[in-house]
This record gives sequence, C-alpha cells and structure tokens, in this order.
Amino acid sequence: MCIIFALIGIPGNLITIIALARCKKVRNATALFVINLSCSDLLFCCFNLPLAASTFWNRAWTHGDVLCELFPLARYGLLAVSLFTILAITINRYVMIVHPRIYPRIYRRKYLALMITLTWILSFTALIPTWIGAWGYFGLDKTIGSCSIMKDANGHSPKEFLFIVAFALPCLFIVLCYARIFYIVRMAAVQSHGGMDARKDSVRSRGSRRRRSQRKPPEPKQPNGEEPFVKFDNPEIRFMDSTSIGSGIQEVVENGQVPVPDEPSDASSIHEARTPPNNTSNASVLYRGRMTVRDKRLLKMILVIFSAFLICYLPITLTKIFKEITEVHGFNISGYLLIYMSTCINPIIYAVMSSEYRRAYWGLIMCHKQQNSV
Repeated sequence: MCIIFALIGIPGNLITIIALARCKKVRNATALFVINLSCSDLLFCCFNLPLAASTFWNRAWTHGDVLCELFPLARYGLLAVSLFTILAITINRYVMIVHPRIYPRIYRRKYLALMITLTWILSFTALIPTWIGAWGYFGLDKTIGSCSIMKDANGHSPKEFLFIVAFALPCLFIVLCYARIFYIVRMAAVQSHGGMDARKDSVRSRGSRRRRSQRKPPEPKQPNGEEPFVKFDNPEIRFMDSTSIGSGIQEVVENGQVPVPDEPSDASSIHEARTPPNNTSNASVLYRGRMTVRDKRLLKMILVIFSAFLICYLPITLTKIFKEITEVHGFNISGYLLIYMSTCINPIIYAVMSSEYRRAYWGLIMCHKQQNSV
C-alpha cells in the first residue's frame, strides 16, 4: 500500500506544484499555501513512504540509527507543516470574508513568504528538544517495530505536549474560524434578502412617481385661442425623471453595496483593481460576508481538505496518546496507512473540486502543444 500511495502522491503533488506555479490565473495567496502543502506531502512521499514500505515488508527496522532518528523527525515535522498550512489557508479565508478591508494589507508577497517560512520553522523547532534528547528522544519502538518518539531516562515524552500544541489547538482554531465564517455568511445572506425586498419596494415607488409625472397637465389657452408653445412630437426624445435618478443614487449610497460578479477573473476583479501590484490577493469580496460562487467553491474544497486531514491523522495521534489503544495491532496499522494515504489524497481533492486547478493541470499537461501553437 505504501508503494501505491507513493506512486500516486509523488507525481500528483509534483504536478500540483508545477501547475500552480506556472498558471497565472490561480497565482494568489491560497495557491501559494497549497503549493506549500504539496511540498510537505511530496517530501513525505519521497522520504517516509519508502522507509515505511521497507519496514512493513521486513517487519523490522533495518536502516540504522541515523535514519531511525530522521524518520520520526520528518514524520512529525511534516505533519505539523501540513496542519499549520491548512490553518494558514483557513485564516486567509476568514480574513477575506470577515475582514475584507484589511485583506490587501496583510496578504502581500513579503508577508506571505514570512507566513510560509514560519510554518516550517515552528514545526521543526518544536522537535529540537527531542532531537537532542532533552525531552524524550527519537528511537526504535519495539512494540510497533518502527521508529517514533520514546521516553527519556526520566520517563518524559513530548507526545502529549505536541498533541495539544501542534494538533489539538490548531484544529480547534480551524473549527472556530469556519463556524465564524458560516455565521457571517449566513447573516449577510439574511440582510441581502431584506435589502432586495426593500429595493423592490423602492422600484415600485419610483415607478408610480414616474407614471404620475408623465401625465400631461391641461395646456392653458391664450385669449385669442392660439397655442402658447410649439409642440414637438418626436418619439426618439425621452426625458428622465430627476427624482428617480436621485433616489437610485441615494439607494446605492445607503445600501453601501456594489454589484459583484459571480465568477470574477483575477484580472477583472473589482477588488484587484484597487489592490497594489505586489499584493497576491484573489479576494473578490468587497463587503463583509459577501462571497462569490468561486469563493464558496474554494471554501468547500478547503473544508474537505481539513476533514480528510482529521480522518487520516486523528487515529494514529490517539494511539500515541493512549497506550491501551496502541496495544490493538490492527488499529495501529490502520492508523499508519491512513497517514500514508493522506499524502496522495489532496491532489485528487484539488482536481475534483476546483475547475481552476483542473485547468491548471490540463494546461501543464498540454504545455508542449500550446507552445507549438504560439
């Protein structure tokens, strides 16, 4: 199974990285975080999966002490990188939807580079005490036949701390962000329906005023019976009611809303027209709680990625915390297989749920034909 996951995960994540890096239409903050997530999964596929496959095949660790220390270091570190990257994507969506005014100031290129760097620094810095043997150590766990975090001479292990700080707290924060996003979007939808009803009433009122204004008053007669003015009867000439124009402008000002297209392109987005050149925002939301169809699809995709992450990583994480579960050999093996499967599942989610990512994949595959046609 590990070999199958590697054969799917390595090309899948590699294609994702190259396709998103080449495609200008999806070159935004979310795409950069997705590239970072794919890099983490690619490293896991290239380093951890072959060693895990060998361990399952030989039913023992046969790769020496150095790799026995590097194997759990990479596994726990890359796990943290993936989770922190998903957290960064969630915060990105949260700021874009709940605080769209400050989005262009936060998600600039230099800040994005800092955010991505922090996901790696924080993940592996937390493992330095274990690496030097000050708080547990990396070694062979004979109960499972693989290398993991072991208790030191004082019986101390950072597993519980890592579970809380690097797994439970980020997951809780992600859930809270999604709950807040759904609440804001729901409230915005309710207010939008109320505003539509008010606009309909305003349109009816303006229509009735326009009809009253178009009624011709009786024309006064001169004493000699002649017409006072020359009458123009040209159907091409139309007059607009100034009252309706003023009320329409006042309505836009009072509602504070500008129509936003359902499927904006990155180049024609209203938001990007007001965004500095060094900003990588793809936000098409100008008002709090307003989302385009593309934003909703992207939010669903991120939620599916997070759900898949939980399903794949939670079982093995629990086995490391509760010893009585670890004794169940089948549960332990299933937990490891879920971890290894997580490295190849994200590219499938991208391809299934995002039409833009599918076009990026297809553009990469057909790049030679496109270059020849140009």
